[in-house]
Amino acid sequence: MSSPAEQTLAVAASEEEAEQKVSDTDNSEQSQEWETMARAWLSSFPEAKAVSMDEVEAWIDSNFDFIPQGIKSMPRPDVCQRLIAIQNCMRFPNQEKEEDQVDIPHARFQRTDQWRPVYIWLESLNRDDVVKSRDITEWLTSNPRIQEYLCSRHSRYHLMHYIKKCHMKILKRRERKKGVQQSDTPESLKVHKDVEMKQAPLPSTKLINVPQDSDLFVMKRKEALEKFQILVELEKLLSPTFLKREDGNK
Repeated sequence: MSSPAEQTLAVAASEEEAEQKVSDTDNSEQSQEWETMARAWLSSFPEAKAVSMDEVEAWIDSNFDFIPQGIKSMPRPDVCQRLIAIQNCMRFPNQEKEEDQVDIPHARFQRTDQWRPVYIWLESLNRDDVVKSRDITEWLTSNPRIQEYLCSRHSRYHLMHYIKKCHMKILKRRERKKGVQQSDTPESLKVHKDVEMKQAPLPSTKLINVPQDSDLFVMKRKEALEKFQILVELEKLLSPTFLKREDGNK
């Protein structure tokens, strides 16, 4: 049987544990509310625009009273990176997570203003193979401020690995664009002597899901009929020309 002192200590420990759980729950709810508020602010930016560090700093200052205590206690750069990470998740929901990243949260690679010169440089390279480590080293040496910032946050191995991976993605994107452009290029039209005149078909319009009594349906159908009439008139104008050429070749 436990002594009164032990019972008192057990009760105090239980009360402290219960208070800690309540505190953790409150902090979790506050963090969720803060993240929801941050997402609402980030949603106001165009999808293609990355929020700048100055904009993040200004938003944190103007909403400092609403930031949970646990996040307030974090270093300011970590809070900024957390906001930027939230926006990156919103802008690139399907983007794969980078492998072999360092474990320190604030040292993870982000699409910040400091990385933008790297992307611009990679985009400007006119080459079909992935950039070499020597080229990266030379470029960083010629840009000491960028080199100092990046090397202070990433190891040389991870820095080289990430830059090469970015360039590989750029090259793949260029290949996809070239493929699309080639497939969209129409074959050169050839003029043949023997031309068979066919009735011009009525242009089809994608109105399957459009109600027939809607203004859009009426407008599209009117456009299709006008195009059809133009084709019919064009056929009438060109038919005599082709018939004369055919008679002359006999």
